[in-house]
Order: sequence, then C-alpha cells, then structure tokens
Amino acid sequence: MEVYSEYHNGDRKATVTHLRRSLDPRFDVWEVAMYVQGKPIQRTTLHSEPDAEQLAEDFVKGYGSA
Repeated sequence: MEVYSEYHNGDRKATVTHLRRSLDPRFDVWEVAMYVQGKPIQRTTLHSEPDAEQLAEDFVKGYGSA
C-alpha cells in the first residue's frame, strides 16, 4: 500500500492510495479515503488513477460524497 496523494480543504481531507493486488498491474486498484474533521466517513475503490484523483478533489471541494 502506498499513499499516492492527499487533498485538504477546510475540515475535509481525502487520500488516494495505490493498492497493488498482485505482480500483474492489471489487478491494481486505487482507494480514496474521505475524512471530515479527521474522522473517516467513506472509502471507495476505483480501477483508474485519474478517476481516484478526481473523486478525491471533488470531495474536498464539496462536490462529492458526504
């Protein structure tokens, strides 16, 4: 597991983590963990890095989940 990026805005935070599932990169996934006031509220797994980054950015801007 490797933290790929982190976004902050006010009391919202999102981290994007690259999860390697096997030696074959086709099975890798990206997890977006979303926090409000330091408390985890949701984790979402995606299959592409651009989608994960977009979800994290939208969340901290107030466009996403929660």
